Amino acid sequence: MNRLTYGMSVFIISGALLLSSCSMNLGPETLPSTKPTTESTETETSETSSSVRAEVTDPFSTAVVSGKVVDMNGKLTIKDSNIMNSKGDPIVLKGMSTFGIEECGDFFTSEAVKTLVQDWGCDVIRLAVTGDANKGYLKEPDKYFDPICKFCDMCINEGVYVIVDWNVGYDKSADENKAAAVDFFTRLSLIYADVPNVIYEVSNEDLTVDEENPVKDEWEKAIAPFASDVIKAIRENSPESIIIVGTSDKGRGIEDAAKAKLKFDNIAYGCRVFSGSQSEEQREKIREAVEKNTCVFVTEWGLCSEDCKGGVYFLESDNWLDFFRENHISWCNYAIGSTVNNDANALFLISDKYNSDQKAAHWPEGLISKSGKYAKEKILEGKVDTVPADAAETSDVSDSSETSETA
Repeated sequence: MNRLTYGMSVFIISGALLLSSCSMNLGPETLPSTKPTTESTETETSETSSSVRAEVTDPFSTAVVSGKVVDMNGKLTIKDSNIMNSKGDPIVLKGMSTFGIEECGDFFTSEAVKTLVQDWGCDVIRLAVTGDANKGYLKEPDKYFDPICKFCDMCINEGVYVIVDWNVGYDKSADENKAAAVDFFTRLSLIYADVPNVIYEVSNEDLTVDEENPVKDEWEKAIAPFASDVIKAIRENSPESIIIVGTSDKGRGIEDAAKAKLKFDNIAYGCRVFSGSQSEEQREKIREAVEKNTCVFVTEWGLCSEDCKGGVYFLESDNWLDFFRENHISWCNYAIGSTVNNDANALFLISDKYNSDQKAAHWPEGLISKSGKYAKEKILEGKVDTVPADAAETSDVSDSSETSETA
């Protein structure tokens, strides 16, 4: 669909959307294509406030960080291997990544975002826009676009950077996926063209139609052409924003990108790291990429193995954090926002020990998993004098049953 046709079709429905649009920056051609799909939370709030609090005495968390990172650092750029703030100083961002958008339901409210920013100290929050032809964004784009904008608006209100991650896998057609990505990022970058908070991440998933017969030379033949077309669409509206491009082999093939970086400014290259699955060999690949002036952003760092089983690897996670510091690499810990029961989840949202008030925001210590406590401590490191650190372990692998409510 060309820009004129798209703009006319959206203009027809814009009157119904003006009161529910996701940003004050919306113009007729940038409006999401449907009304917000989530129902009013008034009934839920009423029921929650009248519920009996579970027999748990953990206090709610409170704000420990008051400054707004975007106010302090402004519009970001990339120079060689570093992310730079508006003053020209290198900056390292630390934060949390969500689970896939279709897994999070209504978890991310303004209070939940505020908790991550003020109580946990996040500089950045990454929203994983996931799905394929059977679920998530690619199946129901109209259902998810407005909530994505609302998430961005909440982050902007809290003065934090937000990564919008295209984590959509190919299904039937690579061209169909690219067309959807171009449409998505065209609309999003029109809305947030002049907003310094928003960072765009493209092609985080493997770009293969048939997983049993993956594309050879994935970076050169699949990712680079895909990303280039999406970047061009973003650059028409937001010519200087930071864009993160996922690398081959689900973010493990950073060396391919380092050898053939894209011919655009302000591009970082995304990696996935799981402490239980990657160690020194992967660090060496990233180290060599940084030495080639490649800006690496670990947008998905799990403290467990890639299958999110087997416990939390604290010692190897310490090794990764040391490495990130030494090489000025920004990172987002994976993940928060879902009731899924695995070792990556920062919260015990499946717990029946805590009521919906306690799960909504300002989470009590007992609701936070070992992975979550470790991530929170490391995000806050250097921002406050002391942080509770009861997640420390002498063993490199924790009891994997901790996500089943043994904490």
